[in-house]
Amino acid sequence: MIDMSKISKETIEAKHEKIKPYINRTPVIRATKLSQITDNEVYIKLENLQKAGSFKIRGALSKMIDMDKEKLSKGVVAASAGNHSQGVSYASNLLDCPATIVMPETAPLAKINATKNYGVEVILHGQFFDDAQVKASEIVKETGKTLVHAFNDIDVVAGQGTIGVEIMEDIKDADYVLVPVGGGGILSGISAYIKQVNPNCKLVGVESENVPSYYEARKNNKPYQVKGKLSIADGIAVKETGDITFEILNKFVDDVVLVTEEEIAKTILFLFENCKIVAEGAGAVTSAAVLFNKLKVKNKKIVCVLTGGNIDVTTFMNITNRALIADHRRVVMRVDAPISKDHLSKITSVFSKNHVQIYKISDSQLDNNLEINREIIKLVIDINQKDELKAIVNDLEALGYEIIDKKALEGIYK
Repeated sequence: MIDMSKISKETIEAKHEKIKPYINRTPVIRATKLSQITDNEVYIKLENLQKAGSFKIRGALSKMIDMDKEKLSKGVVAASAGNHSQGVSYASNLLDCPATIVMPETAPLAKINATKNYGVEVILHGQFFDDAQVKASEIVKETGKTLVHAFNDIDVVAGQGTIGVEIMEDIKDADYVLVPVGGGGILSGISAYIKQVNPNCKLVGVESENVPSYYEARKNNKPYQVKGKLSIADGIAVKETGDITFEILNKFVDDVVLVTEEEIAKTILFLFENCKIVAEGAGAVTSAAVLFNKLKVKNKKIVCVLTGGNIDVTTFMNITNRALIADHRRVVMRVDAPISKDHLSKITSVFSKNHVQIYKISDSQLDNNLEINREIIKLVIDINQKDELKAIVNDLEALGYEIIDKKALEGIYK
């Protein structure tokens, strides 16, 4: 059994006072467009503006600031897909404590490099967080260093709960607070605090359907290990909820909902375009749950916790490209054309005439089904309206070009 006094309202508030000088007091903003679309009053807690780009500094510092000097001098070990590693690294520099960080080999390069920049030791091991955690535990046994767990630690949970303190200071009458969930640390801390301040507020966890560890744990009434797939939301791609966090979640959390990878991608683009917010995958899942009506509510005051913004440029471009294609704002089309000097200019003039931008163009003659002296022109185009695509198809056919996959394109504009 967990000592619940360690996550009492008073304890979490005391933790907040202790770490407050070293963290950012992040804002809660009204998401106007998201509110309009969903007929709710939606707010976003911007932990992407936190030190090191995510909420993780809160839990790491909450744990480490109370360690004695002997333990600090010996050092700490942590496993993380990225954000916890930076939180522990930041705290270790602040407290002059050596740190060893174990990260999955699949962790984003930006997060690996950002962690190394703190001057800590970084070890890459395994495909998922859980693999890295096993390695971290081995290092602790071998060296006697202190493990700073990413979520399954009551002191870390209390530190993450300080977000709840700030939410209640800003939006005390919230009907719903949505929190990303992987291992369960941040959801445990926030739900424990808020339920003691506003018992009527519903706490809902959100995770990717690719790694639904807490969703399955609730169904089985115990921590349950899922197989898991790679996810855009790498920060919550945890195959099993912690036993400590599960007990807390069971007591305070009302529900958990799942979002798809496509919904996460679309939401990252939505937040960027409409709210001018850069969110990583795990940070975007709560807004995705609202945008895609997972709660099925209207006229409610909803707070979405956006946990981090540590996303590298390449990943951001890949995700936004995927979102644009899913929304049919970016379209791939292939044209069967004769090999000649002027066919490219003829084809591109059609797009110019219809004021459609060509994002990428390439040609290939490597197709066994092609007749001699013919090639396939592949175009990736950006459209504002579906009628533009219809006009382009008609104009190209009028010039005698064959549109490959025409039926798929018709499915977009018809």
